[in-house]
Amino acid sequence: MVLRIDLDLFATDVGGRRRPLPDGYRASMSFGRRRRGIEPIVHDAILVLEDVAELPPGHRAIARAWVLLPDELPRDVAEGTVFTLLEGDRLVARAEVLGVYDDPAPFPVRDLAAAKTRRLQARVS
Repeated sequence: MVLRIDLDLFATDVGGRRRPLPDGYRASMSFGRRRRGIEPIVHDAILVLEDVAELPPGHRAIARAWVLLPDELPRDVAEGTVFTLLEGDRLVARAEVLGVYDDPAPFPVRDLAAAKTRRLQARVS
């Protein structure tokens, strides 16, 4: 499963990352659910930025998120879903899902340059 997202990386002075987010970044996505009401439930994904090689703090870009365990995502994740990216317990970005896709490539993020532009298939519910 691939989520195409509008990614807004928080500025450093409001608690965001100090360094740019690179292609191939291992993201921890939070959809607001918590375990035992305290710790956030996170879902791992590999991010690839469509038009740039890295995203500086305080900027936004379109990215693709290859979800590592898609069956674990909340069932209601769809176009328009908003979620956050965490580093530890710190919020570093906000994202909105632009679309949900499948990638037929056998090792989709082995070649990050190809992953940026490869045609994705609309996911059938």
